[in-house]
Amino acid sequence: MSSTTAGRSLSANMVTEVSASQLSPILLASFSFSTPVRLWSGYGTITVGSVTYQGIGTLGTISPVEETTDLSARGINFQLSGVPTAYVSIALTENYQGKECSVLFGALDSTGALISSPVTIFAGRMDVMSVNDDGQEATIIMTAENKLVDFRRPRETRYTQEEQENLHTGDLGLEFVNAIQEKQIYWGNAKLAAPIRDGGDESESTSYM
Repeated sequence: MSSTTAGRSLSANMVTEVSASQLSPILLASFSFSTPVRLWSGYGTITVGSVTYQGIGTLGTISPVEETTDLSARGINFQLSGVPTAYVSIALTENYQGKECSVLFGALDSTGALISSPVTIFAGRMDVMSVNDDGQEATIIMTAENKLVDFRRPRETRYTQEEQENLHTGDLGLEFVNAIQEKQIYWGNAKLAAPIRDGGDESESTSYM
């Protein structure tokens, strides 16, 4: 048996837990960096399915997740405090914008074990990251956009290697596009024909014999 609330299915165990007089809620966050980062609001590690989340305790916070009846695209903020300065440059050089992130809501039972089937309460894309650094430790703040924002964006695709890498990490299918733009193109035998210039005009005749 399951219950559906706001378009989401809750397992029978979750329905029982959220209906109890006491609740031990947890939040789990996932970020699709080149090496995925998965964190949760407790200590130690916790596994959901085959995915392991690292606990950050009180070092991490997530702004309230807002929902409206008019399908407004509400974003959220993630904050991680106490980050060693050595890791800040890694965070800033990562090509993260537009990559997926999500927040799940779950609960622990009286023994501290995870109740099955946490439910997704936010799914979006990473937007802007800012860092406050005091020289020893840093606080990283990440803003994320709701996926509904995609419906307001024009569908524009550039056939460049940078765009292809952003969509499909490691795909080198367009790595020679920039070189082709400056390359002289010959029609037929290169020894007998003049190169075709930009606009389709041929250059002044040149003897290749």
